[in-house]
Amino acid sequence: MNTARPPTFESADTVNRVVALLSRFPELHSVRSNPADATLTLSFAVSERLDRATSRVVSDRVGEHVRALLDLRGDEPGKVALSCDRDAAVSFVHVTRDARSFTREELELLVALFADQFGDRLVRDGDDETAGDDPIARDEQVEVALDALRDPTQRQRLVGFREEQRVLVYFVHARKRAKARARS
Repeated sequence: MNTARPPTFESADTVNRVVALLSRFPELHSVRSNPADATLTLSFAVSERLDRATSRVVSDRVGEHVRALLDLRGDEPGKVALSCDRDAAVSFVHVTRDARSFTREELELLVALFADQFGDRLVRDGDDETAGDDPIARDEQVEVALDALRDPTQRQRLVGFREEQRVLVYFVHARKRAKARARS
């Protein structure tokens, strides 16, 4: 008997992979997958209110480095965007990339750029628990997690984020927007 299986993206396995990704990179505050436009958004938290000039500098630096990395690979980015949400004591910097061309190397580059730019002001969630693990196995885990996020069969948005020393992952169900009927 053949039964239809749910998309692998929406499985517990995928959730575990995203948890592993966020655990591997304690500098990442959140990861969002948006299948509607095939993008990934990575968020970093900085423990200060960033002004517009600093946000612009970070945006330019990220764009330059990402484009240089992709140029070395002979690839063109479909999307490279940076936005910033500011609060009184913290800023969240969001890097949005097309999922197709995003790689582990680029993720490592972004983490290094943010660590270099902000130092101790970059919010990290504890120590890297996988520091003693096999580096090849860690790299493979990251690749598998990114493949799950890039999966073209996914239908739902996924959000993974940190909260109080935990990693939480949930799926965002698309809601149909009903058009109001005209009344006469």
